[in-house]
Amino acid sequence: MSEPSAGHPIRVVVVDDSPSICRLITAYLRSSPGFEVIGTALNGRAGLEMVKKLHPDVVTLDLEMPELNGLETLEQIMYDCPTPVVVVSGVSRQAAATTIQAINHGAVDFVLKYTPGVDMDADALRQEIIAKVRTASQIKVIRSLRVASAQKAAAPDLHARAESGRAESGRGETAQATPASPAARATSSFVGGGVIVIGASTGGPVALRELLSGLPASFPAALIIIQHMPASFTGVLAAQLDQRISLKVKEAASGDRLAAGLVLVAPGGYHLLLRPDSRVELVPGAEVGGHRPSIDVTMQSVAQIYGARTRGVLLTGMGSDGALGMVAIHAKGGQTYAQDADSCVINGMPQRAIDKGVVDYIAPPTQIAQLLRLAYSSRMKDKS
Repeated sequence: MSEPSAGHPIRVVVVDDSPSICRLITAYLRSSPGFEVIGTALNGRAGLEMVKKLHPDVVTLDLEMPELNGLETLEQIMYDCPTPVVVVSGVSRQAAATTIQAINHGAVDFVLKYTPGVDMDADALRQEIIAKVRTASQIKVIRSLRVASAQKAAAPDLHARAESGRAESGRGETAQATPASPAARATSSFVGGGVIVIGASTGGPVALRELLSGLPASFPAALIIIQHMPASFTGVLAAQLDQRISLKVKEAASGDRLAAGLVLVAPGGYHLLLRPDSRVELVPGAEVGGHRPSIDVTMQSVAQIYGARTRGVLLTGMGSDGALGMVAIHAKGGQTYAQDADSCVINGMPQRAIDKGVVDYIAPPTQIAQLLRLAYSSRMKDKS
């Protein structure tokens, strides 16, 4: 798929079994300059054929459809005619689980479907769809690998870059991380294990799995994840990660205490703060920088308590959340890592921190895992 050129509209195909949702998304996109809805389809099979024929810049895709369901349609799009896909999701826990599966299989982002009776700002939804479709049009995707069912059963955890259908940069796992500055601080083991705060947004579930899969169950630090997601999604993300990696993963609750090898995922709708006794406090305050949970809020809170025993990791995402948090960690003497541009779906958040000069290492998620293992290697040997 070629990237839309300057001055040309972003060509979109809308796939949803609800005619009213098709009309709504079409109206939203047409309300903003620079979009052209070139087709709508009411089932997955018709949507797939339309994408093959029209070669749009972006597809919006419902996940619950007749003929081919959304996941099946997505898999075939990513194999037959790789195209950026924005999933249109429901708000239920089951819909959240399917949406995260779709992201793991190549969708670049999602928006919540308008649901009658649910408190939802129609104009905010319109702006979100416009922004995410526009951003998706700039993302390059590649052909995914189609794997037979028997092969999937034998090897369910395929390398995430191949599974996602996003662009590979050609680096092997032994590639060297790039120091962010000539004065990058030396890696050292933290007394007491310390805390690693990982922030992510668009593309985050895949990057998180890549990173966390590289850490052993004996990992001696506590980990906190701030992933920009609605409240109904973060518990599902935690459960899916818990099934796939060696570390214990759970959605954080007020009063949870940090522990070595425990990964806490901040719940959507709350800011996660850390108390001096290393227990979690969840605050339903105002959004910070448009986000709740905010990466900045948690990084700043943890840095205040743990100081130089804090590490910050900023993964793929749009905007600048996390940059000020990385500044706080850096100022306390903690170490910082940012995902490299080539492996990001969106390089906004990591680049904002890099621009502030507070990132020690820039690397893909698998390389960041290697660096973290190295940083804690002596403590892991002590525990073994």
